[in-house]
This record gives sequence, C-alpha cells and structure tokens, in this order.
Amino acid sequence: MFSDSYWEADHLMSYDVAVIGGGIIGMSTALSLVEQNPSFRIAVLERGLIPTGASTRNAGFACFGSLSELWHDITAMGGKDNAIDVVRKRIDGLTALRRRCTDEALGYEQHGGHELFMSDDESLHRIDELNALLEPLLHGPAFVRRDDLIARYGFDGVRALVAIPHEGTLHSGRMAATLGRLAREHGIHVATGALVSSLDGESEPASIRLTIETAYGPRSIAAGNVVVATNACIGDLCPGIGLDIVPARGQVLVTSPVPGLPFRGSFHFDAGFYYFRSVGERVLFGGGRNLDIDGERTRVMDVTPVVQEQLERLLDRTILPGRDYVIERRWAGTMGFSADKRPHVEHVHPRIVVAFGCNGMGVALGSTVGEEAARLVTAAG
Repeated sequence: MFSDSYWEADHLMSYDVAVIGGGIIGMSTALSLVEQNPSFRIAVLERGLIPTGASTRNAGFACFGSLSELWHDITAMGGKDNAIDVVRKRIDGLTALRRRCTDEALGYEQHGGHELFMSDDESLHRIDELNALLEPLLHGPAFVRRDDLIARYGFDGVRALVAIPHEGTLHSGRMAATLGRLAREHGIHVATGALVSSLDGESEPASIRLTIETAYGPRSIAAGNVVVATNACIGDLCPGIGLDIVPARGQVLVTSPVPGLPFRGSFHFDAGFYYFRSVGERVLFGGGRNLDIDGERTRVMDVTPVVQEQLERLLDRTILPGRDYVIERRWAGTMGFSADKRPHVEHVHPRIVVAFGCNGMGVALGSTVGEEAARLVTAAG
C-alpha cells in the first residue's frame, strides 16, 4: 500500500491554509494571506498543468464595465448603489493587480476601451447620468461619445461609438506567470496536477482533510483553513451552499497580423456578448454565447461551428471589412456566473471559505476577492 514517507508527513502534507484553484483569485488569495500572515504555511492546489479555466483563456481585458453593461447592471443588481459598489471593487482590483505585478510584467497597455452600437440604445442617453455616478471613482468621465472614430477605425454598420478612456488590456499568460513567480518568491507551495476531489471537515476538529487525485492514487493533506477558488467548479466541492453559480463557455479566435490595423485598445458590443482587442497587429475576438445560451452553459472547452462562424462573419463585415487576414488560433475557456452578477466571498464551514467573483470580470475582481477571502481566513484564526 502506498503511504507517506516520514519526510512528507513531517513537512509536506499539512498547511495552515490550502487554496484550491491556481487562477487569479486563488493566487491573489494566497499572496494576500502571506502578506497578512508571514508565518503561515500556504499551499495552492491547481488541477491543471497551468490554470486552465478562465485566467489564461480569457481576452485579457482590464475593464470595469461598458456603458450598456453598467446600465443593465443597475437593474440586474437591484439598484445604483449595488452596481456602483461592484464597479468600485473592479477598479480597486485592477489597481491592486497592477501594483502587485507591475504593468511591465503584466504586458499592460492603456489604449482605452470602446463600445460599439449597431442601433439606438437606452444607455446612450444615460452617459451623463452614469458619468456622474462614476466621477468619485474615476475623477474624470468614464464614457465619452466618439462617433468620429467609426470611420477612422474602418468599422461598418456601426451607428454609435462610446470611448472608455480608463480601460486597458494585458497579457493573460504573463499575468498568470507573474502571480506564480510571486507566490514562489513568498514561499507559497504551488502544486499543479493536483485535483482536489473532496473536503472532510468533520473527521478532525482543528483542520480540513483534502483528498487529492494523483498519479499514485488518492492522497490527502490537512489544512487549518481552506479557500475554494475554483470559479464555475465551486459547487463540485461545496454542494448545497446556496450559490447559484453556472458555467459559461467563452469562445475566442485570433487573427494573423493585419497590415495597417487602424485601431488599438479594447472593444465591446451587443451588451458585452461580443468583445475584441488589438494584440500587436493581430485582432483577438471572442463572445457569441448568446447564440446558444443553454448550449454554452458548459465546462467543455471546445469551440463550436455556430459561434465561430458568427465571429468570422462579424470580423469580415463589421470589424475588418476589406482587409486581408487568416484565423491563426481558436480556443475556449470556462467562466462562472452568479445569478445576481455579484462577487461572493463567505464561509460555508467554520474552516472553509468560498471565493467567487468572476461573472466575466475575473481580471478586474480577482485581487479584490482574494483580499476579502484572506481577511476572512485571518479573522477566523
């Protein structure tokens, strides 16, 4: 029978805190924990070779929400105060991420964001109102009507364009690598290929027993506290917790370099269901899950013809009409969405905290959610 060695049992199989999930929320939680508690022994357990849910498979938007999204969120989140509170957390999270990692390490660029409108929309008539609400957070206009950019950028079929000057982009791979490097520099044990299959909070009074599937069969470690930061998969380890978190597949493609690409920055349209950005001279384009909402509620990270063909049509007709390019790569990632679109950080057991905050905004919310989760663990002792 396979058993732990003396050395493993003495030093490698127990921790003060185990963080499940090595994406932006998990790594941010671990780093905040070690900043608050330098003596803690912390492990991050990532099931993949690299974080492979959303953190390294997104579009790399450093954004707080487009005009139409924020106008919709006021209703979806139960009022202006709730919506603005989430925007504040997104802005604070981006600030914390940039401070922790540095813009250079993140590949961060602030060319500004934009929202395209193919027809009239109620939010276009609410720009002044939303700017007034966001002024205390941004100290300047969040949204500026810039229809003059439509022709300059070469778009077709676009009726209105709103610039979002405070929005930026980053390199998601560099972000993940930098967070991993910082974790190791702080003495955090990062284990990849570590699929946690169960949590036992009843057998031992002072710790949680985690079962991990490995190449040598199931193994277990003990942790004084556990943070579950697995995005759309939180329900696998914490069933019946009352959080209605559903998966949502995000499909993406990227073009070859486009000679003379006339725009830089990030772009949204159709209430955020479509999004694209410049990556050097390339265009990264994603979205389209509204074409099949039920079918895209999946963790299967395959691309589908119905979505990819629509992305190609929009590229040809709206974004890059008349330009030469080929599609170089296609992929999909898995996001998690809560019914109220708000982040959730809470105890589900005296020694287990769930940390969820994505709703398509993991880059922005990851650091804030990680900080909140770390504070809960620290307060629990």
